[in-house]
Amino acid sequence: MVGSRQSYYTEITEDTKKLIELPGTLGDPIAAISTLPGVIIPVAGNEPAVRGSSPADNKYYIDGLPAGYIFHEFNTSIFDRNTVQNFQLYSAGFGAEYAGATGAVFDVRLRDPKKQDIKTTIDASLLRGGIFMEGTVTEDSAFYLSARKGLIQYFMPEEDEDEDDDGVRIKTPPEDNDYLAKYVWDINANNQLTINLVGAGDFAEADFDEKSDMAALNPDFAGEAMLKDRFDSQGITWRHQFATGAELTLSAAHYKNRSKVTWGDNYFENVTFEDTLVKGQLKTPLNESHTLTLGGELDKTDFNYQARSVLFVCTEFDVECQNNRREVFTQDRSIKAREQTAYLIDFWQINANLTLESGLQYTHNDYLDQTQVNPRMAVTWYFLDNVALTSSAGRYNRFPDIETVLPEIGNPKLKAPTAQHYTLGLKGEVADNWNWNIETYYKKLKNLPLGLSEQESDAEQLYANDVTGTAKGVDLIVNRALADGWYGWLSLSYAKSDRTNERTNETRDYRFDTPVVLNLVGNYQINNSWTAGFRFIAKSGEATTKISGIEPNPVFPDKYIATYDQPFNDRLPTYARLDLRLQKDFQMLGNDAKFYIDVINALNRENIVERDLDHEKVNQTGQLFMEEEADLGIFPSIGISFSF
Repeated sequence: MVGSRQSYYTEITEDTKKLIELPGTLGDPIAAISTLPGVIIPVAGNEPAVRGSSPADNKYYIDGLPAGYIFHEFNTSIFDRNTVQNFQLYSAGFGAEYAGATGAVFDVRLRDPKKQDIKTTIDASLLRGGIFMEGTVTEDSAFYLSARKGLIQYFMPEEDEDEDDDGVRIKTPPEDNDYLAKYVWDINANNQLTINLVGAGDFAEADFDEKSDMAALNPDFAGEAMLKDRFDSQGITWRHQFATGAELTLSAAHYKNRSKVTWGDNYFENVTFEDTLVKGQLKTPLNESHTLTLGGELDKTDFNYQARSVLFVCTEFDVECQNNRREVFTQDRSIKAREQTAYLIDFWQINANLTLESGLQYTHNDYLDQTQVNPRMAVTWYFLDNVALTSSAGRYNRFPDIETVLPEIGNPKLKAPTAQHYTLGLKGEVADNWNWNIETYYKKLKNLPLGLSEQESDAEQLYANDVTGTAKGVDLIVNRALADGWYGWLSLSYAKSDRTNERTNETRDYRFDTPVVLNLVGNYQINNSWTAGFRFIAKSGEATTKISGIEPNPVFPDKYIATYDQPFNDRLPTYARLDLRLQKDFQMLGNDAKFYIDVINALNRENIVERDLDHEKVNQTGQLFMEEEADLGIFPSIGISFSF
């Protein structure tokens, strides 16, 4: 569905335009990744899990530079719809130029600014308002600037404390903001300089009393809670085109994230993550059939951690962290990590129908004191005029989850998680406007963290590299390009993913294992002014663990916790949702404008996203009571965009 990555483009690609107009995304092209095969958005929200890998296994790039994150805390992306020229999702088998990911790579390409008189666009909906400015600076340079702010807090009704049934009172509804600026200077025909500035922030406050689920499990967590997250990044890139056709790219970037969370009995976590990167790549044609790419980067990371918190020794392998609660700890620590990466890629056009890309990547991390050499390969063979066989294989590694390798609360001797990817597929075209792609994949995951129980002989290590995993499946996408006023696509995925405790040989379904996912998207241009579209999604219920009973909380004996059946052997009900969008293009005061209506979950289907104890009743009676939490009901939204 997504198009090929290209540089120096000032226009949004046709495929990206489709994603911007996708129902249910409210004009957010990155949010449309949920319609792509192999992508699972956890029912609790947050970052996607791709083809059986963890969300933590993903890596994000903006204009070729690593990005800390591209999603706000509450799921929308940080990008204005006017800025994304294109993006690629590499869900498995990606090339040697990408480091630090064992799951998937999200490569966002921002479009270049247009050389034009300065033009301003105002965009507002029930969820977000923003301003976008673009235009010429000098004869050879141009810029754009986007600034946006979430508006949902202004439409949420004030809570009546007498109706506070769930024990949670929102003090400050979720707020978010972001900005993005890009400046491009075409120095001459062979040299270009680009400067990127990107930043985002999230904030929320709430009160949790003893009736809330959080305080029911941990009474010391009751009280005021606050989340404040902020990141800012700056990048500069110089590109030089040689007369031989070779291209040199040199980049430098700085990224800083500041996160603060407070809750309960004077608990807090203050985290500052600062990263400085220099990167270079030389791409040169050796002859008509061979192109060689040599690249490398130096990455310096400073991590500062201040906290008074409760230690939970827990990972994705665990059903519930409550049984792994340890002591309260206080820590003020800084660590430094330095990583060097180099890669070599050979692209060989063997003949008109057969291409081979082979690559080798070298990485060394001094904090882990580990070196990895990762071979990667991909082949495309058009054995028929309109049908190609594709295949890829590679080895990958990433830095461990930071909380598992910090001294005192983690194990600094952990190894880096690794993965092996294998894919095999077919792609082709049917008639003039139809194309399709079917691909099978297999991932083998190693060195995943296991949280050690206090009964283990090496419990003082807290974590060990004793979890492995597999993910396998098949993805199908059928795409109909825009013609005769309509376009659409269907994606269908079948997958199976699991994790194994190598100490006990116990294998469990992965917590985000979702065997079947169906997406159907359509958009029709009614006339020159009106377009209408829909998106339908249906997927297997997310893996869950059936609660079989209750027992006294070992830390707070007057409270209760759940006892469970076999881990992740049950499922939530099937999830299904229909989103609709109606858009009108018109002129306002002689300028372009758009009016749109989005209806999320138009059928008002009650999708169950969680089953848990009714902690209030359980703690009052000492008996088992269950409750279910449903996803958002029908949610209509309107918006307008006006350019001048």
